[in-house]
Amino acid sequence: MNFFEDTVSIVKVAVSLLLAVFSWLLIRFPAPFQRLLNPRPGLTLWGFFIVFRILPFILVYLVLDFAPRSDTEFFYKKAFSAYQGKMVYRDFLSYHAPLFGYLISLPLFLWNNAKILIPFMAIFEFVIVWATWQYYRAVRPDALLIAALYFVLPMTFVAMVLSSEEDIWFWGVGLITLHYASRRQSSLWIGVIWGLSMILIKSMVIVLLIPMFFLVDNKFKYVLGLALVGIPSIVILYLLMGDAFLMPLQHSGYHMTPNLVSITRPVLSGLYNQISLTNLNTISLFITMALSSWVAIRYKHLGYQRLFPTLFVLTFGIFMLVQPSAPGFYLYLHMIVVLFEVMRSEDRAFGFQLILLNFLLVIQPIIWVIYIGMKNYDDWQTVFSSSVTAADYFIQVVEVALLMVLVWKTYLHLKMLDRTASPAYSIPSQRAGSSSVS
Repeated sequence: MNFFEDTVSIVKVAVSLLLAVFSWLLIRFPAPFQRLLNPRPGLTLWGFFIVFRILPFILVYLVLDFAPRSDTEFFYKKAFSAYQGKMVYRDFLSYHAPLFGYLISLPLFLWNNAKILIPFMAIFEFVIVWATWQYYRAVRPDALLIAALYFVLPMTFVAMVLSSEEDIWFWGVGLITLHYASRRQSSLWIGVIWGLSMILIKSMVIVLLIPMFFLVDNKFKYVLGLALVGIPSIVILYLLMGDAFLMPLQHSGYHMTPNLVSITRPVLSGLYNQISLTNLNTISLFITMALSSWVAIRYKHLGYQRLFPTLFVLTFGIFMLVQPSAPGFYLYLHMIVVLFEVMRSEDRAFGFQLILLNFLLVIQPIIWVIYIGMKNYDDWQTVFSSSVTAADYFIQVVEVALLMVLVWKTYLHLKMLDRTASPAYSIPSQRAGSSSVS
């Protein structure tokens, strides 16, 4: 640990704390903020985007001239290789979908520097936030405030400004499928669109594709849509590079925190150490898909448009809890859906819990990676070997508890949707209402 790393960590924690306080003020005193923001929705969204994404980028990377770190550095390596015309998997490392490296190489034609990836990713994020606000504004009077809150949350801020994360793209794909869900041949298009996400983003979306099989009405057309994209892609990849296209599966070889496995290791390390991490991840993947599929089967009558956002949150919430290789920053994948679909302004306790979870997910990786060296806690002696390890383990326990609260609140929201489901609810009035997916 050097002085530079220590200073960066302190600044990151301080900024996250300030953002957490601002986030709480938005939740605690919504009325004055809504009176201020609602008259100019376009200006509000652009203003929060500029203040909490563009200006920090300018300050950190252009004025202070910090070099990008974390995932941004890793993204740049694959983007630069793609920029040079190299073959993914065969010529350079990538745990993402085959076209992802080539997609993020596009801004390098403007400026061949890792820094350009941050505004590039931020633009995608802004478009998705804007589209989500448009989707929910008809049924949520506080939709604009929720969009503003999203930009202010500590974890979403750090995930974009310091790591240029792409996981929110999955929800962007989900929004596109919601747009197609009320059209003819919708099951086919839903399959095609999610199939495209498999070759554009990353294969992790498989955890959602299986449950959706039980949600759509025309399962044959859904599978056909996936196959129309998937089969040619697999054939082409195999002809170009053999089995090297299976490289993304190697990503399951890394322990991450926080999850149920990481906090139960002191008790169950003997069991976990008898199973390879890859097999443990596979078991956890099947648990996630089984639970999520049960939800899709049990509540299928709600329809794709009404059920999908909640199913999205439940699936990835369970995934984060049970998957040993799931990092806490995967919350970025569905945080925006939690805010718009699950959280209610009157439930301030849940709002506080979400802000606390955001804050902890920023500071815990700092402790675990920099101060502890990503060490597993295989016994209680390791946990209490120092105040730092004890603090890290305690934070992980709190994070997992908050994730469990999030999943439970989402399930309660689902039961509320089921209670209020009625033929009287139409798509135009409900916006997330049920529809027939054929």
